[in-house]
Amino acid sequence: MTVSRRWGPVLGIVVLAALAVAGSSGRSTAGPRSIPGGVALPVDSTAYVCPDVTGATASPAVLSVAGVRHLAASSLAVTSTPLTGSRAKPAALALRPVARVQSTAASSGVVIAANGPGAGDVVADVRRLIPRGRNRGLFSTPCLAPGTDVWITGADGRVGFTDTLAVSNPGSTVANVTVTAWASTGRLVPPKLQAFTVAAGQTAVLPVANYTPDAAFVSLHVHANSGRITADVLDRRINGVQPAGIDWIPPTRPPATDVVVPGLPGGPGLRRLIVANPGAADATVSLRLATVSANFSPAGHPTLLVRAGHTAVVDLTTSLGARSGAVVLHSDVPVTAAVLSEATATGKLPDTQWLVASAGLTGPAALADNTPPFGNTVRVYLAAPAAAGQVRISAVAGTKSTTVDVPAGRTVTFDPVAAFGNDAFGPLLFTPVGSAPVYASRMLYALGAHGPLNTAELPTLLPSATALPPVVEDPRAALP
Repeated sequence: MTVSRRWGPVLGIVVLAALAVAGSSGRSTAGPRSIPGGVALPVDSTAYVCPDVTGATASPAVLSVAGVRHLAASSLAVTSTPLTGSRAKPAALALRPVARVQSTAASSGVVIAANGPGAGDVVADVRRLIPRGRNRGLFSTPCLAPGTDVWITGADGRVGFTDTLAVSNPGSTVANVTVTAWASTGRLVPPKLQAFTVAAGQTAVLPVANYTPDAAFVSLHVHANSGRITADVLDRRINGVQPAGIDWIPPTRPPATDVVVPGLPGGPGLRRLIVANPGAADATVSLRLATVSANFSPAGHPTLLVRAGHTAVVDLTTSLGARSGAVVLHSDVPVTAAVLSEATATGKLPDTQWLVASAGLTGPAALADNTPPFGNTVRVYLAAPAAAGQVRISAVAGTKSTTVDVPAGRTVTFDPVAAFGNDAFGPLLFTPVGSAPVYASRMLYALGAHGPLNTAELPTLLPSATALPPVVEDPRAALP
């Protein structure tokens, strides 16, 4: 993501300041005098990487790109460019307010670029429903802004898993990347993932089992030594010969002493917390659950000891008792966390979704598309672990919005379809009201012919304008 440098207003202020200095020659200058104003540089260029848009005729992948504000800006240009090398050609997208592109072929991913006024209000995601077969399930992930460090918790290299790590390089030069891993057995250093390269404009798809064989509950740190990258893990589970769930594991928040994982859904099925401690000292972690009806420590696990360089797992199924909620962690050393949530139904195949630690709604955030399978169920989960908060939720396809109150230490379940009707199936905009932190997650759900289908997604925080300070008149700056 880059920021426009419209220096015209700034240069005008500088010229005025210079004239004021010249006109003040001979007068007393007791100290600098601030000229009111300052300049805010709007965001007029953004880029997101969607890791994989592979689909098939019977199960297409759906890439959704939405503009959630300022849609009247005619000079906004949005393009999609496949990650197939430096000669890939971009295709223009029209946002009204969302563009949905179906893919029925193999693809290693795309770059979504927005340029012009309103570029900072563009978000994207990709989802796919596979109705039957070995990889049956519903899975989705937001498209990500490139960076230098990505943390992912929950990958698996054991038999019965075919997890893949997708590392994308949207840049024009080669990226040099190193991957470090921690598992329940300790720190792992995959020799083939130390300082490997990803070609410009391409994605490296790496089977987790090839690099961390037989390792359970793996936490990964993907670091770009040069260039900027994105990374996700596609988690596929098999029980014997039956599919047992599929979902993207998106990046989690980097290690911190206070961690919140929102969006644990209600209903039957396993809820398993994975905590990773990549540091050199053991971590003592206190656990609390902020549910729809209570805030409490899970039975038998008020605190958790996570050894240095290890991951640890806690089964929260019984403690949650089929209630929706959020996991709130406090640790004496930085840790990361994610939750595996399984949806089950008697006599049916299960599906899984991954919920990861969030930074919370520090400003406006958006989801590109919220269309559930078969027009079934959409749920938004809002958690306020510290103090009561409020969030305004808007269906940007129309003019509808509502403000949701979230009590302190609780999780609120919000049904956007009940509030907005079919407008809820398009983009949703989340705007925090007040200063109390609120954490959000969205679930898509349906009970299909072969069993439940579900997937979760965190809203993408919208970038804000860069504020430049006002120019200061200070003749002393010219003195030797």
